[in-house]
Amino acid sequence: MTEFDPYRQPDQPGPAYPPSAPVPQPWGTQQQYPVQPYTPQQYVSQPYPAYQPLITSGMAVAGMVVGIVALVLFWVPFLDLVLGFLAIGLSWGGMVQADRPGYTGKGMGIAGLVCGIIAVIPAVIVMLFFFGVMAAAGTAACTYAC
Repeated sequence: MTEFDPYRQPDQPGPAYPPSAPVPQPWGTQQQYPVQPYTPQQYVSQPYPAYQPLITSGMAVAGMVVGIVALVLFWVPFLDLVLGFLAIGLSWGGMVQADRPGYTGKGMGIAGLVCGIIAVIPAVIVMLFFFGVMAAAGTAACTYAC
């Protein structure tokens, strides 16, 4: 029998790679490539166009605020009509202004227009009731006092 030596180095086999493949180099002994000089490229930045921030239409904001106030004060006979029609006018002007380039606020203009229209309807009803009560009181008073 032959003795088996576990510490014996195996015989060097033939090349494991085909002859056309490059022979691998041990780590740290890689082939050095020629260093090419670095030439920084000239970069010319193009300036960005100036950003124009959007402007909220002041008339649309005013129309919305006046429309909300008109909704709250619908029970005041003359003031509410004035506020309602003012809200409608300001909101309409704000919507026209918001359609121009550089302006925003069309939604606020629509909200003011709706609030103004909704505020005018009960204002007219309250005003008719007010005038009806005054006319009835005036007629009744006039029959006795006139």
